[in-house]
Amino acid sequence: MNVTPQLAKRSIILITVALLAAQSLFAANHGDMRPALIGSGATSLVNLINAKHLMERGVQHGALFFMARVDPNGFPSYSKVWGMTKETEALRDELRERLAQARFMPAMYEHRPVYAWFYGTLTFSVVDGKPHLRIFANQELPELQKETDFIAPQPIWLPGKIYDYAKLKDPFGTWMNEDKPGSADLLVSVDAAGHIKDARLERVDPPDKKAYGEEALKRVQQWLCLPAYRNGKPVESTTHVKFYFVPAFYRLQ
Repeated sequence: MNVTPQLAKRSIILITVALLAAQSLFAANHGDMRPALIGSGATSLVNLINAKHLMERGVQHGALFFMARVDPNGFPSYSKVWGMTKETEALRDELRERLAQARFMPAMYEHRPVYAWFYGTLTFSVVDGKPHLRIFANQELPELQKETDFIAPQPIWLPGKIYDYAKLKDPFGTWMNEDKPGSADLLVSVDAAGHIKDARLERVDPPDKKAYGEEALKRVQQWLCLPAYRNGKPVESTTHVKFYFVPAFYRLQ
């Protein structure tokens, strides 16, 4: 998915009432399932980002995509940030550091906290000398441009669930010894109950690594998901998902 980090150049609000209201609604009425959420406490990601430090480092506008695996205790035990340009390098560094310190509201499935993959977007802008920060729980450009209350589907993992990866042949060849990472961009449709309806490969990088796309599709087809939410209600959706295939000891941007 090719999305420019300059989408944050529009004026944005520091923390909106709508975001906090939606999280409060989930916390009080999650029923048997709820997506992982940023939260609003002192250790929430939105409150840990040091806007003053970003301004001191010269950041004026920018946006970044990130993914975090949120564990049942709310700790993001694994995360990745992408979409950086030279102008947003400081923003990337700040986001990476704060993700390691943040605590999320964990996802709930069948009345218990579960592992969930949170796909988000951070936008930062300085307007009239004041910093404005937003964190969205999706990476869809039309949703980001409208600043909608939309939460993308979140893949979850349940202890004991069997994922049939063992029979897959190694698609990577000498991948683990290569110098550069690869990626696969998919378009995934999920119904309002969290079932995968369709998954299509949009792009593979590098283009000759078709096996990356094949592997990503096989994995998505076995996903168990929490559905997308719009204005606090589960909805059917079609969203973009990026898979990274990273060689050992290689760090992405």
